[in-house]
Amino acid sequence: MFHGFSSNRDEAFGSFVQMSRKLNHHGIAAVAFDYGCHGESDGEFIDFTFTQELRESMKLVSFVESLDFVDENRLALLGMSLGGVAASMTAGKLPQDIRALCMWSPAAVFVDEIVKQHVLQGRSTERVARSGYFDFNSLKLSPAFFDDLKNIHIYQTAAQYSGPVAIIHGDADSIAPIAYSEKYQRIYRQGANLVEVPGATHAWNSVPVKTMLLEETLRFFSKTLLADDRID
Repeated sequence: MFHGFSSNRDEAFGSFVQMSRKLNHHGIAAVAFDYGCHGESDGEFIDFTFTQELRESMKLVSFVESLDFVDENRLALLGMSLGGVAASMTAGKLPQDIRALCMWSPAAVFVDEIVKQHVLQGRSTERVARSGYFDFNSLKLSPAFFDDLKNIHIYQTAAQYSGPVAIIHGDADSIAPIAYSEKYQRIYRQGANLVEVPGATHAWNSVPVKTMLLEETLRFFSKTLLADDRID
């Protein structure tokens, strides 16, 4: 389970905890973790780059495959926001290792925003050159983070994956517009199932939309990972 930018292994409002319990109840193990420079992992946030996240994602797949309780032939990825982007690119880099891919509100917008528009969530990134960092909700982002994104090609890498893909995205998401999930749909030759959730924001912050998010995810993984796809 790949958490989002500046988040941690529980995800917002415990979404990954809730999802893990649902999956466990149906016989699917879940592994969550804090990326480096996030949560309880080592490193300061100012040292974080997306390339580091991708590198860690690849190593995490190898680690999970080595666990005794894991069937390496039935390994799936779930990613939220920027973690969804990382999941899509990891699947593209390891297409033979990943059985299924699910993304929640993938934030593929961040490269366009930063590299082309020079903004991050509506705020100019030009101040980085003056102050030496970008103040992201009291967390410092370094100039290296922004320079790194010039070499990130999200869809080109993601398109190398040919397995089942599910994308769940709210139509009221102002942080990661749903148009970027629609582009994911177009680049996957095998197709991708995009579930558009009315009224859902990036935070999935109401009971009805959170319920739909969790149930749709459970349905997808039950179908792709279990021999018997019936949900009790």
